[in-house]
Amino acid sequence: MDAARPAPARTPNGRLRACREEKGWSQERLAVELRRFAVLHEGREAGVTGNMICKWEKGDKKPSLRYQRLLRALFHRSSAELGFIDDDPSTGASAAGMTAGILGIADVVDPHVVGTMATNSSRNHVDPSSPIVLRTDEDAHGIPVERRGFLRMMAAGGVAVVPIGTTAGAADEPPWDRLSAALSQRSPVTPELAHQLGQHTAGLFGLEERVPARTLLGRVTGHLSTLTQLLESTTRSPIRRELASTAGETAALAGWLAFDMNDSASALAYYRVAIEAAREADDPALWACVLGYESYQPGAAGRHDQACALLAEAQRRIGRGANPLTRSWLAAREAEEQAARGDGRAAATAIDRAQEAFAKADTPDRVWTGFFDRGRLDGLRVTTMMRLRRPTAAYAAASDALRAAGPAATKKRSLLLADIAEVHLQRRDIDSSCRFAADALAIVAQTDFSLGLGRVQRVRQRLAPWQSTVPVRDLDEQLRALV
Repeated sequence: MDAARPAPARTPNGRLRACREEKGWSQERLAVELRRFAVLHEGREAGVTGNMICKWEKGDKKPSLRYQRLLRALFHRSSAELGFIDDDPSTGASAAGMTAGILGIADVVDPHVVGTMATNSSRNHVDPSSPIVLRTDEDAHGIPVERRGFLRMMAAGGVAVVPIGTTAGAADEPPWDRLSAALSQRSPVTPELAHQLGQHTAGLFGLEERVPARTLLGRVTGHLSTLTQLLESTTRSPIRRELASTAGETAALAGWLAFDMNDSASALAYYRVAIEAAREADDPALWACVLGYESYQPGAAGRHDQACALLAEAQRRIGRGANPLTRSWLAAREAEEQAARGDGRAAATAIDRAQEAFAKADTPDRVWTGFFDRGRLDGLRVTTMMRLRRPTAAYAAASDALRAAGPAATKKRSLLLADIAEVHLQRRDIDSSCRFAADALAIVAQTDFSLGLGRVQRVRQRLAPWQSTVPVRDLDEQLRALV
């Protein structure tokens, strides 16, 4: 009798999950959007639920061909980009959808906008240097005047926009309509579009927790390019200030990714322009965020006085009013830097301020505080107590942090595990220290997180007296495979 065939291995669909999180949507929200999209574009209902989305992302099930088609249209992504196939053999609209995603415009145009590569009259592909043509079916759907203005603005950056049935050089509406739109419209950006752009930025911040910087940076800079083009054509107004804040947030994220890639010069350049955006938008919380990010560079280089100065300026700018999570994060960051300086009193005062501010927060107050939960705050307490050489307090904080952090393989968890490894090292528990360091390295291998790698390498340096032991040799082997 033949042996029973083994069950196929489950392969999680990380690409579908990444596309959802880039939108800033929960699984239930994606199900709602998919049901709405099906009614609008197919005229019939879809029975998708958040539980189904969860099974698709875990790899327990694969979407039917209908749902794959709907997801491709909803996200403006190809089958390969959504994880349905390994290689995408399709051409035409799917390839152009990929191009639209790279340009950072796929999330801000209407669902009926379909990208194709420009072709000549014989349907042959034009030279790759030709502009990309976004063809829009106005007869079927119609594009609002505001959206037409946005699409024409995008054409100025090398993307030609024409309705289906016309050529790339033709006008997309009668001259009188174009003149009327020009006279009545001051900006191509509507409040709805500005909100969508902000949601896109929030989604990119969410992806940063798991996606390697080298993988994510292209999406971030593409989105930043879109925001830059919009700012170039938007006059001073509340919408421009909102755009400036979103652009500053996106530039701050680009700076953090550059720092993670050990490109300090680019990181500082992004931080400087993010501060320019914060100044124009009159956004002190954004300014404080940028200074908080910047503080990691001198801190990682051992210049803890400089890091503390940046964090003090950040807290001065944000004040003691709004944004309690941002205030809590900055105070906790100051605590670990003060501890590195050896100032136990300043560190204890700062961690108390962080706890006090955290207690006043109920939801993330800005896109950059989505990562900052109870587990991360406890993790910073671990770092602070460990740097102050208080192993008993650090061990208690580590127990709290592990309970709060959960099992997710995020970059912040790699920092926590590396710090807990050092706590066990201070307690002379070498086996536990190496075990936690190895767990941190496993996450670093997935996320290519340089800050997490640096923390583990620091633990390894302090394990030198035990380098002949089996746990340390195993850790060395894991480090060699990664470095």
